[in-house]
Amino acid sequence: DTIERWIRQGKLPVSRKGLTYRFKAAELKKWAIKNNIRIQLSDGNKLEKREDKPVSLAEAVQSGGVHHDIQGTDVSTVLEIAVSKIDTVPESNKSELLNQLLEREAALSTGIGNGFAVPHPRQPQTYLEKPMVAVCFLADPVDYKALDNRPVSVLFFILCPDLKVHLQLLSAISFCLKDSSFATFLAERPGPSALISKIEDLQNQNPI
Repeated sequence: DTIERWIRQGKLPVSRKGLTYRFKAAELKKWAIKNNIRIQLSDGNKLEKREDKPVSLAEAVQSGGVHHDIQGTDVSTVLEIAVSKIDTVPESNKSELLNQLLEREAALSTGIGNGFAVPHPRQPQTYLEKPMVAVCFLADPVDYKALDNRPVSVLFFILCPDLKVHLQLLSAISFCLKDSSFATFLAERPGPSALISKIEDLQNQNPI
């Protein structure tokens, strides 16, 4: 959707023949540099290899980071502040990412119950070099319109360059949250090292 909008607005260097749009790699790279946008061009074989490579939840959390004391009294505010904290998302992409997250929440809340939510955009974040899960602990619980109507205290942002890995990480998060000891552990608001270590322990017991 973003690319189509940029094409209509004349922001992208593209030529059209019939229903086919063509991009020249050299021009696209120059455009990206000029607009401070990070892109990674690769051939189909490289993309296929990237998709086939399994990514563990521990690795994804290592990439996305663990963030504490996220302020806000409503969903839109906590999402905005949380996105601003995720350093691995380029500044030039944060506004668009926030809009995508808000659109997703407007369609259906990602609050899955027991005080947890898994915010994620519907669109793949192709500017990312690898999948990531950013764990955010809210300063105060927020009404997230969750399935069980309980306020949410912990967000697991899932940000991936492709859909296949997104589903894999969503499954891994669901597996961990079903473990009562893990849920209790999250209530202690652990730091990055402790959280990643706990996830690794769960993965070693039952690979996810």
